[in-house]
Amino acid sequence: TTTTTTTTTASTIEILPSFITSPVLSQVYSALIAHKAEYGNPNIPLGSTNGKKCKTLRRLHFQNKLSDEETRHLTELGFLFHSFEDVYYECDFDEMLGKLLDYRDEFRTYQIPKKYEPDPELGAWVTMLRRLRGKDELPPSRIERMDDVGFEWISTRKCGSSFMANYRDAATYLTGVAETEGDARELSKEEEEEFSRIRKWVEAQRCAYEKGNLSEQRAGYMDELPGIDWRNPTSWA
Repeated sequence: TTTTTTTTTASTIEILPSFITSPVLSQVYSALIAHKAEYGNPNIPLGSTNGKKCKTLRRLHFQNKLSDEETRHLTELGFLFHSFEDVYYECDFDEMLGKLLDYRDEFRTYQIPKKYEPDPELGAWVTMLRRLRGKDELPPSRIERMDDVGFEWISTRKCGSSFMANYRDAATYLTGVAETEGDARELSKEEEEEFSRIRKWVEAQRCAYEKGNLSEQRAGYMDELPGIDWRNPTSWA
């Protein structure tokens, strides 16, 4: 037998299903049902107290803080949840940037997973930043804000793991060279083995590119390597 709870508002009395445990959903449930009865959907406009609670529900869902039963029930009612685009446009930019900087401080990178379980909103927000920048739809002021903190506009999670593992090694090595000596050839004499491994990998990418076997996306990553012209086999060998 399913246990139910009666919730009351000024205009309606509604039975609250026993599987609903979210305080926010419990508070707004009667209003959702009333709105659906009157307008054919439970999506209360934002410009009201209950509309703001609906916005909170969408954030809770994106953060995986609603149960499967709650989510399924809301979907059956016709409740609209967030897409990635919604997360970017509805979240506060400064708040999300603050979270991203905390992530960078902890993990020493901006390469956050698209579906980051501890904070799904943050992963979606970063994904949309890169997507909008690629489509020239991100305001210059926000591009400048991200550039100021050294944000990595290219996601290194889009390519195969083997390529990206080697790419990260090469990028780290060459960045260190650029910051100290500014010339990969000079440092290669001191670290012969590491330089040789990276040089062979870069050469393999160049050969693959000349044969048409390296995607434009990966070629774009290679172009970002500091201190070398990877397309020119004599530039740093």
